[in-house]
Amino acid sequence: MSTLMIPGVPTYLYYISVFFVMIISFFLFVKFPSSKRNPSHYRTLDLLQWRWIERWAKSGIFQAIVRLLVAFLFVMVILTGLFGIQDSGKNLSTILTWVIWWIVLVLFILFAGKLWCYLCPWDAIATWIDKLHLWKVKKSIFSLEKRWPRKLRNIYLATFLFLVLTWLELGWGVTTKPAITAYLALLMLFLTIFSIVVFDRKSFCRYGCLIGRISGLYALIAPIEVRSRAKSVCASCKTKDCFKGNAKGYGCPTYEYLGKMEKNTYCIMCMECIRSCEKENVAINIRPFGVDLLKVHQAQEDEAALLLVMLAMTSFHGLTMTPLWFAWTGWLEEWFGVGYMAAFTIGMIASLIVVPLFYFLVMVVTWIVLEKTISFMELILKTAYVFLPIALFYHLAHNVMHFAMEGEKIVSVVSDPFNWGWNLFGTALRPVGPLMSIYTVWYLQVFFIIIGHVWSLYIGHRVAIHLYESKKSLKAEFPMVVAVIVYSLISLYLVAQPMEMRSSM
Repeated sequence: MSTLMIPGVPTYLYYISVFFVMIISFFLFVKFPSSKRNPSHYRTLDLLQWRWIERWAKSGIFQAIVRLLVAFLFVMVILTGLFGIQDSGKNLSTILTWVIWWIVLVLFILFAGKLWCYLCPWDAIATWIDKLHLWKVKKSIFSLEKRWPRKLRNIYLATFLFLVLTWLELGWGVTTKPAITAYLALLMLFLTIFSIVVFDRKSFCRYGCLIGRISGLYALIAPIEVRSRAKSVCASCKTKDCFKGNAKGYGCPTYEYLGKMEKNTYCIMCMECIRSCEKENVAINIRPFGVDLLKVHQAQEDEAALLLVMLAMTSFHGLTMTPLWFAWTGWLEEWFGVGYMAAFTIGMIASLIVVPLFYFLVMVVTWIVLEKTISFMELILKTAYVFLPIALFYHLAHNVMHFAMEGEKIVSVVSDPFNWGWNLFGTALRPVGPLMSIYTVWYLQVFFIIIGHVWSLYIGHRVAIHLYESKKSLKAEFPMVVAVIVYSLISLYLVAQPMEMRSSM
């Protein structure tokens, strides 16, 4: 395993980007319209009006076929990780997981929402084991069907698992260890099977799956949703088959009731409600991007906590690949007399403190400006969602470098997944190079960060109108605008630093 230092965004582009961020911020701050329209009212296009899409959505056989293909790739990740060459740059396990899937997943969520859950190999294998069938609606064979513990009916467990994965990924370097990657994949499968065997429905998917909960928050931005066509039809329905299930489909695995569901957070797009609803009152809608972020009346404490953790960890992820980080950790090692892992852990904990603390101080200033006319906790919870676009688009800006520099490895590795001298598709000896030029990467990074910045400003403006009343909104909104600028400038600073690619090229 070797490392390669990739240059960051050049100085001229960095300063131009900073200039645009400042100009855009203050221009939009003054010019944003004071719209008070209901965030629940927006135009949609129901995809199920086309019969072939409806047949696809209702077909358990089609889902089983797609899941079998994804499950095959999952099994290959396990086998190549355990029995293939332990070189992350030549092993299918690490390349497919960390260079392709882990990076493309965010872009997939941005446009397709929670559709990954429809494909999920962990849930697929666990369900097949429990039902002993690939697609038919059958009663559970092995499950004890206990209720998920009341104290854990939140997403703090998923938040904890996300932090553990971040520590393993960045501190221990699991992305460069094929065997450990395979063990992590098996651990997720074990947790999913254990949940299905012990608890009712798919409790782990709702409360514990770190992939599901992160994608659940990012899916608030996605332009696709599963919703009821008419709330009045749901209100008059006596059977509630979408929630309870019937012979055609299971009840909602994550305890969502379509008649009241307004956000994407916990819907896993499993299509069971489409199969079970006798009144055909379910739609898969194309909608405007980001409309769920405006529904701050449904803000939750555990979601806001995960969102702030995500905001801290996305920036932290970029920081750990810069020369500045190695200078800091070197200083910590010398000052405290500890090794790198201890210094890394100290830095990670510091990031988890600094980012939420800065957000807390901004909210204190905002609350004082508002003359304490609203609850401080309400202000903290409902404003947290404003920063989700910044987290998501910095995530994309950071990952585009990895994908561009390392993504082409998959072409050669698929021909020789174990590095045993195979050449299945005739591409094993193909030279590996970047998928795009470094200049294209730089401009994409800046583009993503500015898009996230503008989007957060817009969401912040709409949330301010909802919370602050028109007379106070401009003055009270100013601290939040400053916070959005600070986070965006940090993102630009990070992409302007040289990035260490931690796998062999």
